[in-house]
Amino acid sequence: MSNKECEIVQDLLPLYYDKACSEASCSFVEKHMAGCSDCQKIYNELQENNVDEVLAKESKGVLERHAKKERNAAYKAGVVIAAILLLPIVITFIVQLATGMGLGVFSVVTASMMLVAALTVVPLMSTNNRLLKCILAGVASLMLILFFVDRMNGGGNFLFWAIPTVFGISIVLFPIVICLVSLPPVLSDKKALITMTWDTLWLFLTMFIVYYHSGFTGMKDGYTVAVVLMLGVWLVFLVIRYLPVHGLMRAGISTIISVLWVVFADDFLEFILYKRKVLTISHMNLSDWSTALSINGNIFFITLVSGCAIGLVLIGIGALLMRKKNVQKMR
Repeated sequence: MSNKECEIVQDLLPLYYDKACSEASCSFVEKHMAGCSDCQKIYNELQENNVDEVLAKESKGVLERHAKKERNAAYKAGVVIAAILLLPIVITFIVQLATGMGLGVFSVVTASMMLVAALTVVPLMSTNNRLLKCILAGVASLMLILFFVDRMNGGGNFLFWAIPTVFGISIVLFPIVICLVSLPPVLSDKKALITMTWDTLWLFLTMFIVYYHSGFTGMKDGYTVAVVLMLGVWLVFLVIRYLPVHGLMRAGISTIISVLWVVFADDFLEFILYKRKVLTISHMNLSDWSTALSINGNIFFITLVSGCAIGLVLIGIGALLMRKKNVQKMR
């Protein structure tokens, strides 16, 4: 008997056992079991007291066979798409050789087709970690495109293009990648910290390559601004991630830090960079909205008061809930 026929009969056996098959299906099953000891054995098990177990086993087998068929179909689709993507690569290669123009365009087209493949073929042909492989393959292909385009234009700008691109991609995709990657136990609970560190390093590396490419003028000022801005981000992150208090208290503290950072960061930078003592909020006059200074002062004042009020309310509610929880534990 063929394996395919056995699969069909084994799928029908539970229905045959419950007499829920059509006459044609019953006849087909009986005819098959007359010459197939394996299917007859499964039916005998159904007739015993192991009906639920056998049904579960058969259901699992059906699902596994279905999943296998789906994987095979996806793999075949991936192969077909990969073959289609090879066509422009081959055509470009032949044209470049025939015209004697070198392989610059061919390299760019190849890398571009690799990017398309990373988004289509890789997910179809992968059996696990599809999203992770798709992201890594896509970023690698994008870097190849930038590299070959840079070579076609004389070279020298690859890092200037690549580093800011990686930084921008990392902000969106690195949190996803770090969640999908298996890390050693000592690092498994530090994925958020790794993400923050990674993005911070790429920010400073991006600033370095931009200033290096256009001249080092202003690098000190640029890094000073970046440090002050990232200081506020890091403070909020550390409070949210590591401060051992109620979640509402962390939200309140983070709100106050954010408000103080928004209101006073520019004044602080003015003092560090240019030694100018400026306090924008001192120009607050809620009855005067006619000048830029008064508008900024008013907005900062309203932001400071409302933000701190919201933060203090959150801290108070969180403290009460935390105290209530501690009292319940003591009882």
